[in-house]
Amino acid sequence: MSKNCIFNENKLCNDCKECELCELDRKKICNNCGKCLELEGYDIRAIKIDEVFENKEDEKEKINIDIEEFSDFDLEDDNLENDSYDLKEESTEYVDVFDNEENLSYIDDVEELKELLDEGKELGDEVCPGLITYKRNK
Repeated sequence: MSKNCIFNENKLCNDCKECELCELDRKKICNNCGKCLELEGYDIRAIKIDEVFENKEDEKEKINIDIEEFSDFDLEDDNLENDSYDLKEESTEYVDVFDNEENLSYIDDVEELKELLDEGKELGDEVCPGLITYKRNK
């Protein structure tokens, strides 16, 4: 879709590059310095703000909370001052699995698993240790 010329709305753009030339020096391409706007009385470094509108109705809507939305909370029944809790210390100590090597076996130590992994290398690639992606048959 072709666009219209910015100088003449009735004319289609023919890429004459007239719109890219600087208004102060017709030999230069415009670099958007804004000096031409300053000559016309526009201050390009400042924007005049007449007034700021604040919508106070929106602020009030944000603050108002409908208590009925929280009706499933019964605050009167929750009297935590009379509640007592018995804290029992745990009698079991923390046991690290890697400290007890009887419960631990490595894949390379189990012969069947090692054979499965060796056969799997033909069917897939080990992306990172323990993660094998299998090739799909096409």
